[in-house]
Parts: sequence; C-alpha cells; structure tokens
Amino acid sequence: MNCRIILLSIAVLMLFGLRAHAQEPTDTTGENMLQDQIENIAENTDAELDYSSLTENLKYFLRHSINLNRTNMDELQQLGLLTDIQIDNLLRHIEKNGALLSLYELQSVEGYDLPTIYSILPYVKIFGDNERKSWDFKDVLKYSKSVLFVRYSSILEEQSGFSPASDSLLEASPNSRYLGSSYKLYTRYRYTYYNLLSVGITAEKDYGEEFFKGSQKAGYDSYSAHFFIKNIGPLKTLSLGDYNLQFGQGLTLWSGLAFGKSSEAIVIKKSGRGIVPYTSVDENLFMRGAAAQIDFKPFSVYGFVSYKKLDANMSSSSDTTNSEEFIISSLQESGLHNTQSTIDDKDLISEFITGGRIEYNGRRFRMGATGYYTKFGQSIAPAAQLYQLYNFTGSENLNAGVDYSLLLKNANIFGELSISENGGKAIINGIMLSPDRLLTISFLHRYLARDYQVFYATAFQESSTVKNEQGFYFGNELKFSRKWTFNSYVDLFSFPWMRYRVDAPSDGIELLCQLTYRPTKKAVFYVRFRQEDKEINSSESHFDVLQPTIKRSFRVNASFPISESVTLKSRAEYLTYKDGLDPLRTGFLIYQDISFRKLGSRFAFSARYAMFDTDSYDERLYAYENDVLYAYSIPAYYYKGSRMYLMIRWSVMHGLDVWARIAQTHYVNQNSTGSGLTEISGPNKTELKLQVRLSF
Repeated sequence: MNCRIILLSIAVLMLFGLRAHAQEPTDTTGENMLQDQIENIAENTDAELDYSSLTENLKYFLRHSINLNRTNMDELQQLGLLTDIQIDNLLRHIEKNGALLSLYELQSVEGYDLPTIYSILPYVKIFGDNERKSWDFKDVLKYSKSVLFVRYSSILEEQSGFSPASDSLLEASPNSRYLGSSYKLYTRYRYTYYNLLSVGITAEKDYGEEFFKGSQKAGYDSYSAHFFIKNIGPLKTLSLGDYNLQFGQGLTLWSGLAFGKSSEAIVIKKSGRGIVPYTSVDENLFMRGAAAQIDFKPFSVYGFVSYKKLDANMSSSSDTTNSEEFIISSLQESGLHNTQSTIDDKDLISEFITGGRIEYNGRRFRMGATGYYTKFGQSIAPAAQLYQLYNFTGSENLNAGVDYSLLLKNANIFGELSISENGGKAIINGIMLSPDRLLTISFLHRYLARDYQVFYATAFQESSTVKNEQGFYFGNELKFSRKWTFNSYVDLFSFPWMRYRVDAPSDGIELLCQLTYRPTKKAVFYVRFRQEDKEINSSESHFDVLQPTIKRSFRVNASFPISESVTLKSRAEYLTYKDGLDPLRTGFLIYQDISFRKLGSRFAFSARYAMFDTDSYDERLYAYENDVLYAYSIPAYYYKGSRMYLMIRWSVMHGLDVWARIAQTHYVNQNSTGSGLTEISGPNKTELKLQVRLSF
C-alpha cells in the first residue's frame, strides 16, 4: 500500500477524532505519560526488562486514592506525576486557604493547569475516608487482600533451539539446543494490607529452561520472596528477603529501574523511595537480605545488608608454576539458564553488601548521606578490551555519597556527589524553575568520571553505565493555553574515554521538540521531532577513526475517544539514519489501535495493526503495546512487514480475571526471523500469552 495513502488515512482519523471528543472513555491518563518514558528505556537496551516496578505505585493509587486534604510530600512524590514545586504549592495552598472543596479548585493552585489536573484525577480525592496510614491490628484480616497471578507465554513457531537434534550433535555441540521446554511460566502471590504490609513470592521459568527436572529440580529457575512492613512506631520501614534501595539522584545507590529523558522534558529529578519491596523478575537488580528505616523526625536512619549469588564467566590462567587458576572474567546479567554454558555460569560468585544512610527530611530542604561496602566472593579480573580499562577489578569496593534537594519559592535545586574506593567521582547538579505559570525550565549538569565504579546506580545519563560521561541538559515546558503545550530539550554530552565500538573520546547531542494539543481530558494529539548525533568507529578505515551518525525521527500521534467505551490511537513515525559517508537510510512505522472498555462490562479488549519498513536494524522503531497486567511489550520494528495483536480481558466473576493475548509479526522480505537458537524458519513470529488473576 502506498505510504502517502496510509499517512492520509491517519490524518483523516485524527481530524475525525477532533470532532468526536464529546464522549469520553473510562481510560485513565496517568499511565499514558509513563508509556513514552518506558519506550525510551527500551530504545537504550536490548535486554527484556520487567517494568512493573515503575508502574506499581500508579496501580496502587488507582485502587487507593490519595486524599489531597490529608496527604504529605512523601506520598505525593510516590505518585510520580507532580514536580516538587507543584507539591509544595499545593500543600501551602491548603495551609493558607483550608481544605479543598472541589478537585477543580486545583486550578487556583499555582502551577496546576487542566492537563496536570486531568493526569492526577484518577488517583486522588478530597472527600471520604483517608487511606489507612497507621496500623489497626483488629482490621488486618478484614481489609487485607491476597492476589495470585499465573501467566503462560509461548512462541508458537518452532525455534532452532527447540528443534530435534541427534545425540552425536549434542555431544559435539552441547550448547546448540535448549535443555528445557519452549514455554515461559510466571507465578506471583502477594498478600497486602493497604501499603503497610506486603508479603509475597514471585517465581519465573524462562524459555528453554528445565522445569522440575535436570538442573531445575526445584521447579522454577528464579524465586523471589519478600516481607515488607511499615509505620510501626519509630520503625518506618522493615524489609526482609528481596528489596530495592533508591536514594538521591541515583549516583551512589539505586537498585532497579528509573526513568530518564523523555518528552516530559522538565522531569529530570529523581525522588528516591528509600526501601521498596521487590516484586519483579529481573534476577540481578535487587538486594537480598534485610533493610530497615527508623524515624527520629525530622531525621531518618537506614541500615541494610544483602547477600546473594551472581552469574559469571569463569576463565583459567596459568601461573609460572604451570598450575591453573580460575578467575572471574565478567558478570552475566541475562538471567537465562537454558543451555549448558549458562547453567555452568550460574551462581559462580557471591556478593555481600552492607551499609547505611542518614537523612534530614524537611519539606523544603532535604539532605542525605549514603555509604556502603561491597565484597565479592572471588576477585574479578581486568577486562580484555582497552575501552574496559577503567572497569572494576578486585573483590572489594566502597561507595559513599551526599545528596540534597532545596525548594526556594518556584525553584527546586537538587544534586548528588558520589565517590568510589578508587577515588573515582560522580556529580549531578540540577535546577527546576517556574518563573511564570506558563513556563517551566530545567537545567542539569553531570560529571561521571571514567574511573567511577559502582554496581547499583541509575542516574540521569546517556549511556547504560554510570561512568565516563559529562553532559549539560536544558529542558522546558511552555503552555500557550489550557489546550496547547510545547516541550523541548537539548542534551549535550561527551565521553572522555573509549566505549564499545567507539575507539576514541567522542561527543554527541540529542534534542527533542513536541507540540501537544489536549482538547479534552481524554483526547491527546501531538507532533514530535527528535534528533541524536553521536560518533562511532568508521567502517571504512583500518585505523581508530570516528565518523558521525545522525538519527532523526518525525512522529505524529493521536489518542481520542469515539464513544464512552471505545478509544482510538494512531501513530505515524518516519526515521532517517546517516552513518558517515554511507547513503541515507530510512524507516517508517504506522499503526492503528482500538480499545474497548465499558463501565460495568465483564469484557475489555485492545488491538493493533501496524506496518513498518526500515532499511536495516539501525533504523528500528519502538512502540509501547498494551499487554496483560504486569507484563510489558515494547518491540523493535525493523526490516519490512506488519504486526498485529489482540488482547482480551474477561472478568469471569468477582475476584477472577482472565487475559488472553496473541501477537504476530510478519516479514515480507525475510525468510527467517531471529538468530542463533532463537531463529525461526519462515517469515512469521507469533507470541501467545494467557494469564489468570485470583483475588481474595
């Protein structure tokens, strides 16, 4: 089909949406903001991540609304939809004028416009009982809740890793086939009493892993359990089992995922949640042991200890006496144990972490100091490649840092300074300003030394690791009116040392501009331009010469209701990629979504049909897809073909919900998909997911 005809069809649908916005669906808008941020994380990693920790708070507050007349800064920060300036303005408004009488009174609060109010409406209230923030042990059994999830996932086409193989082939090449079955299984049970108590266990079997046999006689390959309790006298938080720690701006200690750059250009400050129960299935990004927070208002003291096993590659080296010594050459983070080699790498090294934190928690000024010690059970050897010269070696490390946040009228100044045992430093300082009700701007400077060494950190950064980077970021949000908003950012960054596929110091710049139109609470239309300039090794030279790359994308997006129950979402995106003197390469993606969700109906569904065409993998495009609860799909669209999915949710009865999702990618210019053990002979890849949730 001609691309121009498709684009014209999208434009017609968008114009139709402008006329059809009078009726609004029941969809919430808070999660829409997160979809763009999750897409951005997916673009910067090839790993399959569990994003549930990033959205769990919104799902909780959707069921347990925040009473704005009885809230505080900590609770509103957990919501993740308001800046610290907006939160402080709201609290000062209530202190001065008394309790809010209507949610639309928020329009009189400085910094609150209709889009901001619409985004928080599903999660807040001003009347009714306050959600419980203190214990009443007589009510624990009455108001507690248990939820059990079971999810089955499968690729319907046969992958080469599951194809039959002769005994002689397996003996000669034991890693040429997966050892286990072709399905993926996820089970999660959680018992909660509001957000004061959480006890749970999560288990997962990945594709190709054995199940109750062979190397997995205990069943699932991965188990995670936690006990989390809070607000018992001065004991603010206690966590046993698996947990995450998130402090400051993520330089010193932040386990788990965090948002970075996105079209929400002014949102650059992190709000650390302290101790968080771990409920995801990533087998690396968490702590295992015990952590506690004790409050001596306005001070808090934290202590934590963690011990767990890590996957690693082991290699041998011979010393001068011809004896053989085995050393850890690298850590492995895939979490997969489905071939003999990955099983051999499992749990080869232990990791012990202990430390603490003290912080001062005023409403307008906060400051914290964090320090911890890490010891591995075996020394990690120097890496082989020159670009890895400053990687951690040895078996012990110390990390310490100080972070702060200061509110001055309509300004929020924040930052963090961190240092590792070898003297490597990392510094972030930023400011968010609202000089006018129509304009908000953000500045951030970062200096991450090439020799800064940390294992649990997620800061504002361009690269995937917190080191070897300097940068200056400027973002702004300009509100022309209640319906029109312009967001943009410019990020200038440099890498003082070599990187993977970059054999010299390099520079780069990224910029984004987005114009958004919100005619109603549920209808959103935007156009976006994004450009990223970087340097990589030249493919034409035998010397270490860098060549520039320029990637530009142009996007038109529309989401609008056509009835109380049906919402349409349309997107068209065009991308160009220039690599040195090579010819310009291009790619495009176009899709149409439809979602049905009727208040009171037992059924809901969403579907998509997408077409894409890119010259190579470098022009891949990403798009967030609706998935079953607590599962995430953000596929990369590349080469030429189409993709469609259909997801159905059926509320069978009170406390029992069933999801079914099928998605297929069809390539028109490929005779196979995937590579290695995941290769499929043929142009199709079909994914099936079935999930059951039992609540009681």
